[in-house]
Amino acid sequence: MTGETTEPDLIKKFTDIISHRGPDDDGFYFYNNIALGHRRLSILDLSSAGHQPMPLGLKYTIVFNGEIYNYIEIKQELINLGYSFASGTDTEVILAAYDYWKETCVSKFNGMWSFVLLDKTKNTLFCSRDRFGVKPFYYRITKSYFAVASEIKQFTTLPDWEAVLNRSKAIDFISRGIFDHTDETLFNGVKQLKGGHNLTFNLQDYSFIIDRWYNLGSAIKPYQGNFEAAKEDFKKLFQSAVKLRLRSDVKVGSCLSGGLDSTSIVCTVNELLRQENKQDIQETVTACSHEKKYDEQVFADKVIKATSVKAHKVYPDLDELFSKLDELIWHQDEPFTSSSIFAQWSVFKEARKNNLIVMLDGQGADESLAGYPPFHDAYLTGLLKQLNFAQILKETQSLRLLKNYNVVKRWQFLLKFILPQVIADKLASNSNKFLSKSANEEKARYKPVFKEDLKEMSLDQLLISNLPMLLHYEDRNSMAHSIESRVPFLDYRLVEFILSLPDNYKINEGQTKYIMRESLSDILPQEIKNRHDKMGFVTPETIWIQKNAEQVKQHLQSATEAMESLIDKEQVLTSFEKLVSSNIDINIGSVFFRILTLHRWLLKFNVKIAA
Repeated sequence: MTGETTEPDLIKKFTDIISHRGPDDDGFYFYNNIALGHRRLSILDLSSAGHQPMPLGLKYTIVFNGEIYNYIEIKQELINLGYSFASGTDTEVILAAYDYWKETCVSKFNGMWSFVLLDKTKNTLFCSRDRFGVKPFYYRITKSYFAVASEIKQFTTLPDWEAVLNRSKAIDFISRGIFDHTDETLFNGVKQLKGGHNLTFNLQDYSFIIDRWYNLGSAIKPYQGNFEAAKEDFKKLFQSAVKLRLRSDVKVGSCLSGGLDSTSIVCTVNELLRQENKQDIQETVTACSHEKKYDEQVFADKVIKATSVKAHKVYPDLDELFSKLDELIWHQDEPFTSSSIFAQWSVFKEARKNNLIVMLDGQGADESLAGYPPFHDAYLTGLLKQLNFAQILKETQSLRLLKNYNVVKRWQFLLKFILPQVIADKLASNSNKFLSKSANEEKARYKPVFKEDLKEMSLDQLLISNLPMLLHYEDRNSMAHSIESRVPFLDYRLVEFILSLPDNYKINEGQTKYIMRESLSDILPQEIKNRHDKMGFVTPETIWIQKNAEQVKQHLQSATEAMESLIDKEQVLTSFEKLVSSNIDINIGSVFFRILTLHRWLLKFNVKIAA
């Protein structure tokens, strides 16, 4: 939408940039100096009454991206309050909810959304993004206009567009492999509305305010029940979260890696569908690998056998990755951190091929259920602060048995807990070696902070350091194939419940996600329930790099020359030679991959590197 021009040709061009998403073109709405257009996936709005932009009388008009899963319950509440509805869509429910509850209506929604609502009675644009930022919301403000979009590439059609690199974010990306951790993007001048925030734009004076409408930390209240009660509560909440996300008039599939998270979703969906005798409609898609070390097919097959789902498999390979790299970067809007994003892309591509329009995925489980290895450090540090040496000894012994952790190094780590930030700074300094001297001297950079308990680490990973990136990948990869991806682990009721639990309900004797393993033990295959390695849709990235060293080296040389103000060319190429000659699968391949995708992104979007 624009602020000082209503030329239809400009707005058409502005939205046509993502016309590949499908044949749907729901038109445009013009009001004074405002233009609203909608081009994203609308295949789930099966009636013409669901077309957008959607008005409510003469007062409001909305463009909406996402799904409100509990719209049926909210709709009934509004009917009881005297409202009537002309469609069966959640879009109309948002309009009526806003009419009654105004800006506080978003707190009643359970779902994923970004929307812009024109309120003619107040002469404002009310903009909102869901609690965790599952759906994207970007904005750009100049002297001439205020523009918002679901994807940054839409801004490239604006008349004054010039793509300039945000250097501080590029440095974060190269050195830490992180982006989406602030409201800034890699494009200078393009910002995002963070998850759990609203933006109200005043059309009278072109001022705007941003407020945080959802605070996860404040929503958490300590759980009062015992472990047995927590198991029952978890199962009820998880089943409810999955059931809400099964609401659809089209086929629903699931991403299946063979890990605990995706298996829990697949098995719960299977249980719910069997209750309605609809289990034959369930399908899954799995990314496999010809490199056995990275292939989870044996675990996925156990889930497939236990549930009798119709299964689809894909085998991502390096040749296809390089041939699709520019296309991937175009859809992602920004560079990405590893080739695992390509594995996810391949899964959604296969899903679309088999007409799976809605897919359930497991994003958010690791961040809330303490699934990543650093959570062990936070848990043990918390126990040390409590002087609970008996439990520390039990946990370290369990970690050695389950995951082959080095107990001596673990104790050395714990003894430094008094100065935890020193540890984080030391870890961070190791990742700066690929930066140029000038880039290393720049101050505006992301610095990881060591978290000393599970709750604080979960909050950081859910809201800042990890999940926002994963949701970015998920949204772009799914929407590139006109698929709606739904993430039941991010049902806010479930997240708040999990974070309210005592630490030992989540990590117990070395087992992560303990509450979920025990709560769903009756439906999980035992091989999955007792699985303690972690992979996901991984790819043999370092092996691919080593086997295609010359090709990758040529790309790296071009990349380092083009980004000499950011990258230490000699350090990058020397480290690359060591990786190739070692012939060992060590986990530094992603550093080189980040450099490659950053360079290709600069070329694809014609981004200038400011001095």
